[in-house]
Amino acid sequence: MIDSIKLKLITWFLVVFTIIFTSLGFFLYYELKEIVISSIDEHMHSEVTFLAGILASEAEQGQIEEGVAEITRAATGSYSVALSGHYYQVHDDKGNILGRSPSLFLADKSLKVMSEIPYEPIFETNEGPTEDEHRMVSQAFEFSDRILIFQASDSLEESYRILRSFRNIILITLPLIYLICVSGIYCISKFALKTLNVFSKQVGRITARSLSERVDEENIDQELRPVAKSFNTMLSRLEKAFARQREFLSDASHELRTPTSVIKSRCDVTLRRERSAEEYRSAIVTIKDTSARMTAIIERILDASRIESKIFSMKMAEADLSEIISEAVKLIEPSATDRDISLNFTSSGRSVIRCDRERISEVFVNLIENAVKYNRHGGSVEIEVAFDENVAVVTVADTGIGVPGEEKEKIFERFYRVDKSRGIVPGSGLGLSIVKAIVESHLGRIEFDSVFRKGSSFKVYLPVD
Repeated sequence: MIDSIKLKLITWFLVVFTIIFTSLGFFLYYELKEIVISSIDEHMHSEVTFLAGILASEAEQGQIEEGVAEITRAATGSYSVALSGHYYQVHDDKGNILGRSPSLFLADKSLKVMSEIPYEPIFETNEGPTEDEHRMVSQAFEFSDRILIFQASDSLEESYRILRSFRNIILITLPLIYLICVSGIYCISKFALKTLNVFSKQVGRITARSLSERVDEENIDQELRPVAKSFNTMLSRLEKAFARQREFLSDASHELRTPTSVIKSRCDVTLRRERSAEEYRSAIVTIKDTSARMTAIIERILDASRIESKIFSMKMAEADLSEIISEAVKLIEPSATDRDISLNFTSSGRSVIRCDRERISEVFVNLIENAVKYNRHGGSVEIEVAFDENVAVVTVADTGIGVPGEEKEKIFERFYRVDKSRGIVPGSGLGLSIVKAIVESHLGRIEFDSVFRKGSSFKVYLPVD
């Protein structure tokens, strides 16, 4: 299989050139042959007509025999030279030859006598007096008392020599043009693909450590610019993906470092000397709780990865959205009561949507829980379900610490937590990234707005149908 662009271009040219120029060569050759033969036929027919005209004037005077003899004696030029290749002959309808051109008479030769009377001119190619190919025309003319058949014949040797010369010219010039064009295409394709080689070298120099480099989009051929632009776009995406991966590893390490350090330090302190059963029990409980926290973080990381990679399955069924949110409110209500935070839930009516009930419940539990965790003491959380055409809109607004304007765009990133809250409010920073992935997997969207130190608001849009 041909896998070279240069070879494909040359092969394509060779095939097209061969078909076109071979066809053109044959066409021109046979067209020229047709023109030459037609010219000979026209010339011979005019000779026959001319001879018949002379005899017609003699026949009016009753001297047709004298006229035939006069035609024979009066021949000039090539017709007067023996076997010159140009002949004429006259015979009657019984096959009797009445007159010949000197070119035949001097050599005692004759043309083929017609067995039938050709009232219309008949052109044929046959063997001439010198056993070479000749073109002959025969036509009968009626006179007062008889029918005479006039014939003229010309040798095709000269015409064939012209055709052979033309054929030789074609056989020499076409391959020469063929080679010149192939060489030209080879050089042009080599020069044109040189830019592609440069482009390939530029791409080859880019590694995971140099993703910030870009391919030159200006100083390359116009046809390659879209490819370079697309490649640079891909590099930008890869660079962002690698950056997110590094951030993920850094944040995951940060989140897991604290519980790991707690377990290690607790073990070190406990093992320094003999402890009572109660002290060992206290240490084990601390290690257990810390391990549980680590397990929860790891499970959240895996859950976020599965959701964002779309490799999780959803159990879609009809569910009442207001009922799901009401259950989430009841679940969070005890922790809200502990901090004297009021949860106010309103719904415009029963809202049935098709969803994965467990996943959607996770969305609103997470949003309401965050609204309580990051709220001020004695604050409030407003939860509202409304409808906009075929979309259910759920709003969760709090009176908490809010998010600074420059950090709003990062709110749905993995492990992101407002700096002031890190270490103060427990959490992994994975909840909102999971919430966003679940909402989008239901063909919905989530919007966020916040005023620093005054509160935040989340709006979840879910299709009803």
